[in-house]
Parts: sequence; C-alpha cells; structure tokens
Amino acid sequence: MRSLYWKIFLFFWVTLILTTAAVVTLTGTIIENRQKLESHQIIEIAMELTDVYEKKGRKKLAHELREVDEDHGIKAFILDDHKRPISRVNLPKDWLSFAQPLNPQRLAERASRGLRVYHISSSSGTRYTFVARVNRDHAYQYWFPHLPALQLFTSLIIVASLTAFITWRITSPLNRLRRATNAFARGEFEARVDETVCSRKDEISQLGLAFNNMAERISLLLSNQQRLFRDISHELRTPLARQQIALELLARKLPEKDKAGTERIEREIGRMNELIDQVLTLLRLEQGDNKPEETNYDLSNLIHQVVHDATFEAQNDDKISLNLPESCSLLGCPELTSRALENIIRNALRYTSEQGKVYINVSKGKEWLSISIEDDGPGVPEESLKHLFEPFYRVEESRNQQAGGYGIGMAIAEQAMRSQGGSITANNRAEGGLKIDIRLPL
Repeated sequence: MRSLYWKIFLFFWVTLILTTAAVVTLTGTIIENRQKLESHQIIEIAMELTDVYEKKGRKKLAHELREVDEDHGIKAFILDDHKRPISRVNLPKDWLSFAQPLNPQRLAERASRGLRVYHISSSSGTRYTFVARVNRDHAYQYWFPHLPALQLFTSLIIVASLTAFITWRITSPLNRLRRATNAFARGEFEARVDETVCSRKDEISQLGLAFNNMAERISLLLSNQQRLFRDISHELRTPLARQQIALELLARKLPEKDKAGTERIEREIGRMNELIDQVLTLLRLEQGDNKPEETNYDLSNLIHQVVHDATFEAQNDDKISLNLPESCSLLGCPELTSRALENIIRNALRYTSEQGKVYINVSKGKEWLSISIEDDGPGVPEESLKHLFEPFYRVEESRNQQAGGYGIGMAIAEQAMRSQGGSITANNRAEGGLKIDIRLPL
C-alpha cells in the first residue's frame, strides 16, 4: 500500500536532496567559471605586461605591475626564459623556487599561498613565466555578494516546482471528491468518484471508495424508500375508492339527521386522497419522472393566475401585495413553477393574520430571476428553517395539520425549483413573519 504519509515523507527528503545537490552544483559551476574567467584575464594581462617590457623597458613594467595590483587586485612578477626576475616589484623572497623543478610539495605550497603560474609567449615569441596571486576580496567583491541570493532563488524554484506538483497530486483527487460530494448533496444520487481517484492505492483512494460505497448504499436506501412510498400510495388508492363508494351508498340509505358522520368520513377520505397525490407528486419530482418539457412562458401572468386562485379561496382580495414587472418571459416548466408558488402562497395566506398581508416581489438580474414571498405571520423557530423543506416536517407551534397541510407542500416546491436549476431558501423577517426566496435561471 503506497501510503500518503510515506509519499509526503519521501517527497520532503527528495526535495531536500535535490535542492542541496542543485545549490552545490550551481555554486561549484559558478566558482569554476569565475576561475576560468580570472585565468583568462590574468593571461591577457600577462601578455600585455610582457609587451610593455619588451617595448618600454623595466621601469614601465614596474609601473604597470603596481597599477595591475591596484586596479585588479593581482600581485604578479615575471621571470624571463632563463628563470630570472625582470622586475623586483611584488617579488617574493623565495622566487628562486619557481625556477626549480616542480614537485608535489612545491605545488601544494603554491596552492596554499594562492599563487598561479602561467607560461606565456610575448608577441615576439619570447617565453616568460608569469606568477600571480589574486586578492580574494578584490576578485569576489563584484559577484560573491550575489551568490547567496542566487542560491536562495534556485532553492525556491526547485521547492516551488516540486511542491506545486505534489500539491496538485493531492488536491486534484480531493477536488474531484468534493465535486462528487456536492453533486450528491444536491440530489444527484448517481454521482460517484471516478476510477482515476479510486485507483491511486493510498488514503485518498480509500476515501473515494468509501464515498462510493456510502453513496451506493444511500442511493439504494432512498430508492427503496421512494418505491415503498409509491407502492403504498398506489395501494391505498383502491381501498379508499372502495370506501368512498361504500360511503356514498350508505349515505343514500341514512336519514338526513344521521348524515353528519358520513360527511366527516368523506372529508377525511378526501384529505387522504390529497395526501397521496402530494406524495406521488413529490416522488415524481425527486425521480425526475414525467418532467414537463421546458417552454417560454410569462411569469407575471402565471403569478397573477396563482394569486387570483389563492385569494378566491381565502375570500380576501386585498391580502396580497404584488410588485412585479408587466411582462417577464422565462424558459422553464410553468406547471412546476405554478405548483411551487401555489403551495408557498397558500401557506403564507394560511398563517397570516386577518390584519396582515402577503408581499410578492419579482426582480430580474443578468442571470437569475428572483421571487420573494413574505408574510406577516408568526414565522418559524430558527432551528426549524433548515428542516422546512423536508417531507412531512411541520413546525409544532404554528404550522400543524390542524392548521392545514401535511408538510409536503414545501418539499414539492423545493423539488420543483431544483428540477429547473433553481433554488429556494427560507428566512425569518426582522419585522416578523417568514420570507421565501426563489431563484430561477434566465
């Protein structure tokens, strides 16, 4: 198993080794090249000095040797082809050792003193021995201060490159896992982590496999739950229809004074049928079954129709305040939008007091169309807002079955908006009441 721990551990040491090797190699190369340049410069100076000696004599040579020392930090003296000093400027006491055969001891001594020996020929072809000692402070003063910065820059480049690579290797599968998780959270229950993540053979692949197993299990449970709801709902329709027929037959035989009980039973059967219809509608939306085709429709006209029907049922035409454009074209499913708005507006009317109002506002942006529906009702507890769109969830304090509803209408509204690529949220108003915000893509 290639553990992510060992990958990061080895990456750290590989980065350290590569950085150290690169810095050492760079430093050695720079110093070697600098020494080659110095040697080339010294040879050029030596040839110029021998030409000065041959053309202008010893005094001019002595003057030039002093200037070379001052300008270039090079203390040098010259021996002729018979190994005799031409000038005594910068001549050491042991100059005679340079005329003797070279052995390892003399070579080591010269190196320790920083002396360099060059055998050169002047323009006339005469051979000379040029001995020079370079002042380190002078030689390195122009470039040595920049060496640490260059080493640091090289180290940063190597570390940044390797870190970017290992970071990409870690974050890339994590981003894929995040996208799959977000898709699953949005209700895309077929979302899975792809094979490139699961085949890595490390902790990230184990996490991907665990997510896929979890998603598979949850999808199966949800599918079984939806199938159970659908089957039960369908199975309940038959006995309810029989009960309704039997109730009608019974009502015909009973006297008028005894029909009050049958009317109550008929109302309960009607409510049961309504509940079954809502459950089946929610299941169809969640599964994407029989989704209406998208068409262009006027949202303003649709809202006016929904509001007209809602106020007719509420027997109060002045309870809803509308603020929407005269015309608002939208591409989507008008049936789903109408169903969602109908559930929300009816809820708002149901929980608004006689003196309160429901406010509907529509605004249009560049990419989204926003619909806000506010009421002057009691609102809901803050901890209940996140559960408001869950099926069969009801707020006990004010929104219960006695007040009307089964806790499915808001779930249907959310699924209707989600199936069109939109969203729906709920918040309490500062002045009291509930505010529902809907966003639909343009």
